[in-house]
Amino acid sequence: MNKILCSLVLVIVSLSTIQAQFTKIEKGDVDMAAGIGLVPTFAADKGKAIVPPLSFRIDYRISRQFSLGAYAAFSSTESSIITQPNGSVERFETDYTIAGIRGAVHGNPRDNWDVYGGFLIGYNMPSVKHFIITPASDVKDLEEAPSFTRPAQNRLTYSGFVGAAYYFKKNLSVFAELGYGISLLNAGLQIKL
Repeated sequence: MNKILCSLVLVIVSLSTIQAQFTKIEKGDVDMAAGIGLVPTFAADKGKAIVPPLSFRIDYRISRQFSLGAYAAFSSTESSIITQPNGSVERFETDYTIAGIRGAVHGNPRDNWDVYGGFLIGYNMPSVKHFIITPASDVKDLEEAPSFTRPAQNRLTYSGFVGAAYYFKKNLSVFAELGYGISLLNAGLQIKL
């Protein structure tokens, strides 16, 4: 995690020294972005990332100040070994997918910068695999054993986000975004088509 964050900082500092042409943002522009989550939503569970949080989005500029787009993200984590209060020893693997639409309001305070904020309405599709390593010693029938987890359910979700993109080339930028979703902090590359 620290290696990724340090690498990202080095890339941003390196790219900020490159002379970029002023990027003109117009109605009808299409932006495609791919990012990686730096603070996974499941960080509190102290799980190990099998697939780090990855996201992809495509946005269409309705006007210079507003965009509407599609968003998709995926991550996969594995929990550490957990000893439950009933004595069972368990492990979990979670695949987490989000797909949705997002709208954003944009500002352009300085040349080559795009500052934005908005909302996402999406659909969460979690998949949890539950592995019992050692069953509870005091329960004879596992069907009667208490459950200490909630079952994974597909459901509608909504989220807010704020972010900024810096165009180091006319059609290529780096971005960072803060908001709830597949990760609390995302960073990556964005291409203006």
